[in-house]
Amino acid sequence: MKYLLYICLGLFLVNCTPKVAEQVQEQNMDDKAWRSNAPDAAPARAIKMGEYNVFDLDNGLKVIVVENHKLPRVSYQLSLRNLPVMEGDQVGYQGFAGSLMSRGTSSKSKADIDKAIDFIGASMNTSPNGVFGSSLTKHQDKLLSIMTDVLYNPSFPQDEFEKLKTQALSGIQTSKTDPNSIAANVASKVNYGEDHPYGEVQTEETINNIELQNCVSYYKTYFKPNNAYLTIVGDITPAEAKAKAMKYFGDWKSGNVPEHSYKMPTKPSEPRVCVA
Repeated sequence: MKYLLYICLGLFLVNCTPKVAEQVQEQNMDDKAWRSNAPDAAPARAIKMGEYNVFDLDNGLKVIVVENHKLPRVSYQLSLRNLPVMEGDQVGYQGFAGSLMSRGTSSKSKADIDKAIDFIGASMNTSPNGVFGSSLTKHQDKLLSIMTDVLYNPSFPQDEFEKLKTQALSGIQTSKTDPNSIAANVASKVNYGEDHPYGEVQTEETINNIELQNCVSYYKTYFKPNNAYLTIVGDITPAEAKAKAMKYFGDWKSGNVPEHSYKMPTKPSEPRVCVA
């Protein structure tokens, strides 16, 4: 069909007078003139925050509740408030600490934890920045029991620690031939510098420098209720959420947490090319 239109237009231009043909061509050019200019930016969309409730527990834990009854599910996101921490010549130990929290407690092995989560069709993960869990509403007490066991009683098993080191070293070997990984490392160094946490790069040397005690110390230093907030989202009322928070997180002991500050990275004054 498109080609037929082109043929008809060509026949029309051939058979019409020169003046008419010139007018048609000018009109056709005017119709495409807009292509040479970038379109104006559309107005920014208004950000509409949903309704939420906020309250604090006596131990300093801030709780945020977002009620949503569309599905019979509820999620609990515990997040740390502290700024990133410099790792120095042991870059990677914070990630290890976060992963190890869900790989064994004083009463459960990693297999026990995984089995308990799978049995109720839930999901849970830990990181250096907190703990997340989600389940059907009817299973939230079982989920919270597992989450708080992981939060309060991580055993940091040595064998799981060695597995993480082996996996990390293998990943570094692979990244040495990956252009995206190389570019990301260079960008981190160039944009943030060596005196900022975002400018640190994980290497074989830093991984080999990590000791299990580094992971334990990070957990004991930063996982405090006064250094965290708990976001509860889903099929739950504010009153129910407060009761759950007090039951499972109310006895969590607060403590002193070190503060960190870093110099704000500066923008480059001109374009530059960095070669790794």
